[in-house]
Amino acid sequence: MPLLAERLECLREAGRIIANQFGGSIVRLIEKADGSAASLVNLLAEAFPCFRDETKFDGHHVRLLKRAQIFVADLWAAFEGEGYGSFYDIDHITMFADYRIPQMLYTLGCLSYSPPLESCIRAKQLIAPGHSWEVQLRGCSIWCVELIRRQIVRQHPEAQINAVLIDFFLYDAMKELDMVNGEQIPHHRTRSVWY
Repeated sequence: MPLLAERLECLREAGRIIANQFGGSIVRLIEKADGSAASLVNLLAEAFPCFRDETKFDGHHVRLLKRAQIFVADLWAAFEGEGYGSFYDIDHITMFADYRIPQMLYTLGCLSYSPPLESCIRAKQLIAPGHSWEVQLRGCSIWCVELIRRQIVRQHPEAQINAVLIDFFLYDAMKELDMVNGEQIPHHRTRSVWY
């Protein structure tokens, strides 16, 4: 497993923070958000450095918060929007900016790559975490999924759709496509604990 030592440290750090700041209870952490998905994402990013997926891009501070958002989305999905998974603002969560969704968006023709980036991806070369290409891939994927969501709502106002559901669908579809037909293009390679 890539970055195993770093991932183990994230688990240890999370355990220490849950024990020291939340009385050893994940439930206390969830309850502190008062039913707000956005508040829980922000609480995770503030309290746990291992959830603080932030970088600089073009002189601006960028918060991607993939793991914090997926934590909230997984709670919502596991509890089917009830109990610990009940969030009145789940629609404020974006897709989870990692490596599979840009690959699927490219495959669907929703996202395109510059020739140098595409060459790098096809050659399976590493892209450093925080590199302009990596941040753009993640940020553009978030915006692309948001545009897809808006188009679905425009065409089907009755649809109960959000970025979480679109992400789940795209991720699963890419894995299935990969198993059945192989990849049209590889996913980008970035070694990072944020994915």
